[in-house]
Amino acid sequence: MNLIPKISGKISLTGGTCSYSSKTPVTVVNGTDIPQEGYTLTVRPEEIEIKAGDGAGAFYARQTIEQLAREGDIPCGCYEDSPKFPFRGFMLDVSRHFFGVDEIKKLIDQMAKLKLNTFHWHLSDDQGFRIESLKFPELNRIGSWRDEGGQKIGGYYTQEEIRQVVAYASERFINIVPEIDLPGHTGDIVATMPELSCSGEPHTVGFGTGLNPRILCAGNKKVYDFLYELLDEVCQLFPGPYFHIGGDEAPKSEWEKCPCCQQKIKDENLKDEEDLQAWFTGRLIEFLESRGKTMIGWNEILASGTVSPKAIAQYWIESGSEYSDKEVDKGRKFVFSNMSAFYLDYPCALIGMRSIYNYNPYIIDGKPIPKEQVLGLEAPLWTERVAENSHVERLVFPRLLALAENNWTVEKDFTDFMSRAGSYTEYLLEQGITATPITECDYHGMEGARMAGTQIVEVVTGFTQAQKDKELRGKALRQLGCILLDSFLKRSGYSQDEQVLAHESMEKAIQDMGF
Repeated sequence: MNLIPKISGKISLTGGTCSYSSKTPVTVVNGTDIPQEGYTLTVRPEEIEIKAGDGAGAFYARQTIEQLAREGDIPCGCYEDSPKFPFRGFMLDVSRHFFGVDEIKKLIDQMAKLKLNTFHWHLSDDQGFRIESLKFPELNRIGSWRDEGGQKIGGYYTQEEIRQVVAYASERFINIVPEIDLPGHTGDIVATMPELSCSGEPHTVGFGTGLNPRILCAGNKKVYDFLYELLDEVCQLFPGPYFHIGGDEAPKSEWEKCPCCQQKIKDENLKDEEDLQAWFTGRLIEFLESRGKTMIGWNEILASGTVSPKAIAQYWIESGSEYSDKEVDKGRKFVFSNMSAFYLDYPCALIGMRSIYNYNPYIIDGKPIPKEQVLGLEAPLWTERVAENSHVERLVFPRLLALAENNWTVEKDFTDFMSRAGSYTEYLLEQGITATPITECDYHGMEGARMAGTQIVEVVTGFTQAQKDKELRGKALRQLGCILLDSFLKRSGYSQDEQVLAHESMEKAIQDMGF
């Protein structure tokens, strides 16, 4: 059985097969004893019975039937199945580069077949605002577009298009989590309304990589009035239980010299600018809660140690373990998206199937996490360097298969998985998906180490483009390359000799660039 994800339960075969077709009777009965999203599949020669406690379970049972039928006759017996995690996600950044509704639906179709249930839609960042706002149309006229070498780049989804995608996903039991990044990564908003920044100076929507120091002013009442109206509008488009406010990489340089922000720190008896961001985040938590939403934020929201335990933390940056692990005892719930294990914008030699498949989320920097506080795993795709639909698909597939099985299946076997993934990748190609060959998704040994060293330079080059001084840029390439390469190598289990080779390969690539 080349099922992906593999069934996470007991299989009892009784002999014989079912020649399944569209005419085969399939009955669905209610099972009060079935776990949420789980099902029991009873296959007989002439009929199939699905027992499920909810609609999602029945839907996933049908995905299993369809997969089994692709191999021919279905073995008769009883298949018991339920997911390991309740939050099984994939994220697409559409701010850096915009992708149309048809491509979004194409990705959602494949997510559903893999029993993933959460599509995290990164809709706002420095490079563009992607939601039609009827309350603030200037966000679309200005904030949704940027100039790249005289070319107008961007776009946004109309509210009707968003409703269509939400309904399309809901039919496939996928919840959409919108993300409006706040208070940093807000160059699109500040370009539209510069008065919401600390300086109030004019700004333009940016492009490329790097951190934008212009963020929303946390001491300005107009900022909160604006955000409450905007978030209320967006909440009405997305009926799901979660709302993501980002919260990552918010430079505090402007807050440090802003009289309004400094006054807010004094008025609220806050310790510093990190406390101010936590206070800012707290206002959003309360507002979203009034709209029936639970807030999710990247794990930097935890830096001050004062954010409400009601917020869910999405763990991506491992340097944040120094404050993230302290949240475990508070009952904080986590979604895991570690950069070194799940970031699909990195090439396969850096993040292969093995890293995604073998990731264990039950620990942060040595501190165990109770099972009930781990909601699940999510693989993000950031698109600074990704502009075409085909490129999105090559990066996502077939690595999404490893994410799906790690999210669903308790008892795993990587060797067995890779044999099944090969067959599934052939199916993806038949479906018109531009998937990377399976042989390129688990680089290891000396050749993998050599490629990792070369590919890390391709990745960090974009992050150092703003540095014009050749010597300083070369130094930045080496420093950032070493930091990232070491984290990837450690996660992938390369030997000491292979790690040395990877660093040598990185250095050669940097020298070949003239640095």
